[in-house]
Amino acid sequence: MASRIKHIGIMSQNATRMFKFYESLFDFRRARYQYTLDYEKDLAKDFGYPMLSSGRVATHFDRTIIATDGNIGVAFNRRRPGYHAGLDHFGIQVDDLEGTTVRIREKYPSVGLVQRPSYRTFADHSTHDPEGNIYDLMQPGKKEAKGVWREESEKKQRTITHLTIRAINPEAMAEFYASVYGFEELDRASQDPSYYLSDGTVTMVFAPWKIEDYLGTEHKRAGMDHIGFKVESVEAFKKDVETLGSMDPEWMAPKTPNLEREFNVILGLLKSCPYGRYHLADPEGNLLDVAD
Repeated sequence: MASRIKHIGIMSQNATRMFKFYESLFDFRRARYQYTLDYEKDLAKDFGYPMLSSGRVATHFDRTIIATDGNIGVAFNRRRPGYHAGLDHFGIQVDDLEGTTVRIREKYPSVGLVQRPSYRTFADHSTHDPEGNIYDLMQPGKKEAKGVWREESEKKQRTITHLTIRAINPEAMAEFYASVYGFEELDRASQDPSYYLSDGTVTMVFAPWKIEDYLGTEHKRAGMDHIGFKVESVEAFKKDVETLGSMDPEWMAPKTPNLEREFNVILGLLKSCPYGRYHLADPEGNLLDVAD
């Protein structure tokens, strides 16, 4: 079986600002298709937006933006009522969708699968793992897929390397993704409580979640924790962060903590990931780590 991480979804308070931050620091790019009139027409058709006589669509300025790091798509979703902001879900592309769904139903009967609406062209099904983390499934070659979902991968200097999920039972979670998707389990230190699975490019990290770890700060639920990046130079990246923040401290600077002593608890957990060297939060507080 061949499977790969295909996208990450972030529920955003201001998707336009979030895209600009990642575009500036990580060279995220929107799909070429999104700059065409056909894209505008598809938006109007799929979501019921009115068309203007200019040929463009009338929609929110702060609307969902889908971009790519060169390998996987990142959806900056406009937060809707009833949804939590932050790292929300991810997507897996599989070469055999039917075989994958059969494995899930046979090995994990408590895991549900639902078909996505036809206008959600980037996914065939949505499902979840044993701890309730939601993700999409897609089979390559889907003719309705557009934009970054169909564009070829591009090697870039700054790319996503890992996605960390805090789990109540990280060993069982690793077993789930290995047995269902064939992700390769990577070596780990003998005392390391985390598990590491790779699709060949992106690593999924399953770190332990214990409520006791949050003593001294607000408790944070289990689930998606942070995104990790590789850059050509951590020092060059840090300078870029400082420059961007100084040019636009209100909108583009990384989010700062309310109480330093409480944030240090969260920072300590983030630094426990062996892949990161530099740690920060984006303008909405989503955690990132960076290495070269």
